[in-house]
Amino acid sequence: MEFTNEIYFDPTPKLKSSPAPILFLSFNNEKLRCNNCGNKYSATNLYRQKYCKQCLLTYIKSIEDDNIYFDVNIITNHTPRIKHKSTRNTNFLTKNIQEWCKNCLEISYFMNYYDHINTTTQYIFIEKDCKLCGKLIDKISFGFKICSNCYLISSGRVKSTLFDKMIPILYLPWWDTSNKSRVCNHNLKFLTNCQKWCSYCFIVYVRCRYCLTINIIFGITDQTQCKKCKRISNINIDITNISSGNHNIDEFLIFTRTNIDNYDKITSYMNNSSNPLNVYSFLEHELKNVNSKRMMEWIPYSQINILEEVAKGGFGTISKAIWLNKTPVAVKRFTNSKDISKYFLNEVKSLHRCYNTVFIVKYYGITQHPETRDCMLIMKYASGGNLHNYLNKNFKNIKWITKLAILCQISDGLKTIHNEHFMHRDFHSGNILLVKDDHKKWVIGDLGLSQPANNSSNNEIYGVVFYIAPEIFQGAAFSKESDTIYIHSDPSMRPTITEIKDTVDDWYKKRKKTDRIFTKAEEKRSGLIESKQLGPEFSKEQYPGAIYTSRSLTPLISQVSSIRSSVGYITRELDFNI
Repeated sequence: MEFTNEIYFDPTPKLKSSPAPILFLSFNNEKLRCNNCGNKYSATNLYRQKYCKQCLLTYIKSIEDDNIYFDVNIITNHTPRIKHKSTRNTNFLTKNIQEWCKNCLEISYFMNYYDHINTTTQYIFIEKDCKLCGKLIDKISFGFKICSNCYLISSGRVKSTLFDKMIPILYLPWWDTSNKSRVCNHNLKFLTNCQKWCSYCFIVYVRCRYCLTINIIFGITDQTQCKKCKRISNINIDITNISSGNHNIDEFLIFTRTNIDNYDKITSYMNNSSNPLNVYSFLEHELKNVNSKRMMEWIPYSQINILEEVAKGGFGTISKAIWLNKTPVAVKRFTNSKDISKYFLNEVKSLHRCYNTVFIVKYYGITQHPETRDCMLIMKYASGGNLHNYLNKNFKNIKWITKLAILCQISDGLKTIHNEHFMHRDFHSGNILLVKDDHKKWVIGDLGLSQPANNSSNNEIYGVVFYIAPEIFQGAAFSKESDTIYIHSDPSMRPTITEIKDTVDDWYKKRKKTDRIFTKAEEKRSGLIESKQLGPEFSKEQYPGAIYTSRSLTPLISQVSSIRSSVGYITRELDFNI
């Protein structure tokens, strides 16, 4: 990675880069002892910032000039003072670390030292003016604030080592001791005494101990450079358990973790902020929508123990498996997907896009078979099977109120898909699954054919013929209305999924007031079942050769279109082997 010919930018123009590494400051706010010498940390008078007195003395002895290398406030303590070469009274205050004495002076606080816990919970009156440049920081100064003239934030992009794209990097002009990611709040893993990262959201923190600055990288890279002193730090992260080795998959993994486009707003935001520390609030706000959804993980195949095949779909097989020796999961294997089939990527993107509902099947991550290289999607195991089989096995025992509850959940899931401006395109009872946890819950699965509602580029037709909207057989494109064919054969007469959901919810809420209606309906249903006029066995006899697995219907549609063009209508007598 090349860093030469970059425009020079000094994030702390009033401070110098230290000639020796600054080892006396804590890197982890949970550590009690110095990482360098092992002595117990001391704490500053304000904000309880951790530092090592012994390593500070060692550092002071190594400095031979009066340059200011870090922004510190030193005050006289109230213990009896010993003799000094110069007279010091109780009002003594300095920013020159060379004047510090461990016997009679205390570190009040470090200005370029940020501890998220203490600096955000303690509201202490401090000086209103910046001691480096004299700028008014705040008319009423309570809490930890720094000068926007002396501490400058910048951002840029560096090349990712996971995929061939540039990823954002944020250059912050202070020392940050946080041990949790500011994006996902997971614990950070320490790589060195100056580097840590989050294996969940892929954010890397690299600090410079010569300048007390930090680079926050939103993705994985192998090197980074301090903006002030230009020192290059190598980053060694074992990507075995987080990278698939495939460009398309790794790019998607990053996509689920960060909203890269939002980082371009940082510069304009900080130009209008009087306190550079507000950048943290900005990042948390901008990333909130991204991380409210589950991040897709790369799961090594060795963590998966396949138990048995439970179903075969249009694009592969579904098996029951155990993940990490404890979690039952469903593994959907996409046949012949060595080169990453579009159906696989389509499904993982759609699942992530529609994750914010309890009625869409939940995912854990993706993996790849080590021999065939087929892509596999790891999802929550639906132990209750699909709705088609459930109705066949339990038809006689399913009361109207139960059917209404199922319909509420199904319509909620489809509404989520449509609200995301997607259409399912393969919506049928075989793709509606029962999850048995604490309560029975119906979820929508198999989003491999879903696509944006305004995308008509995909003309392939897959699915179960009984559930394909009639207008598709007449050459019409898929639409949201195609997902609700059960309401009316004419798409213009079909209500939206929102209207369906509202109606079903209204029925369910008023079920007690309309109890008489449900009672009569139950009596009618029971009578029809007893007289053998109603039941799944009758529909089986009607279509003994029916295929309920999604498959390509393009040849069938072409055949229908050819017949329509020659005779002007579709005959019911033709045998299409459905």
